[in-house]
Amino acid sequence: MNYFEKIKNEPLKDKYLKVDLLKEDYLMDKEKGLEIYYAPFDYINKSASVVIVGITPGWSQMEKSFKTFISEVNNSSTYSIALRKVKTESSFAGSMRTNLIKMLDELGLNSKLNLLSCEELFNTDNELLHSTSALKYPVFKNGKNYTGSSPSPIENEFLWGQIEKNLVDELSYFEDKLIIPLGKNVNNILTKLESVNKLNSNCVLRGFPHPSGANGHRAKQFETNKVSMINKINTWKV
Repeated sequence: MNYFEKIKNEPLKDKYLKVDLLKEDYLMDKEKGLEIYYAPFDYINKSASVVIVGITPGWSQMEKSFKTFISEVNNSSTYSIALRKVKTESSFAGSMRTNLIKMLDELGLNSKLNLLSCEELFNTDNELLHSTSALKYPVFKNGKNYTGSSPSPIENEFLWGQIEKNLVDELSYFEDKLIIPLGKNVNNILTKLESVNKLNSNCVLRGFPHPSGANGHRAKQFETNKVSMINKINTWKV
């Protein structure tokens, strides 16, 4: 039985607990306190012009992805439609998405894409955005969300193997697109991939802060790198 069939057979709930989903059925790999679980984040929007890369889905995104997928399949959606809906519903949801949109609009990306606001990127029928994570599937460290450090994904063979297996393959579908790494850890990952010629001819927006409300340095990082990011967007050819 594949992952889709397993998820399809899960009961639809208003809320899932970790005990419901962080179980052997979905455990993909583990090593020294790190565990990687499957979640339905497989949809790739190959027509996208912009690729936003987070570090890894957290528990809340994982839980929402299961809820969305199960609901869609129960309503007779195909797996491909359900997977696309998962990306729309679960990617950078809540205040993180609000902060992300605000910063992207301030950089003028909406104008570059002929949008009133980058909020439109997250509409279900929008083809301009592909969202993903450096570590595609949810990673937990000692049962808690992995935050991208300790261990460093660049220095940890187990995590880097996941990046080379999934992220490199995913980014191979894109050329001359704008890739936006969220935060320092993802930026470092893309820098390493670029140094070994695994980013194609894609344009990386350096210096973009992680949009989480928990990032107290977000505003300062944004202002520090704002001019260079605006210049990068202006010179990028859509």
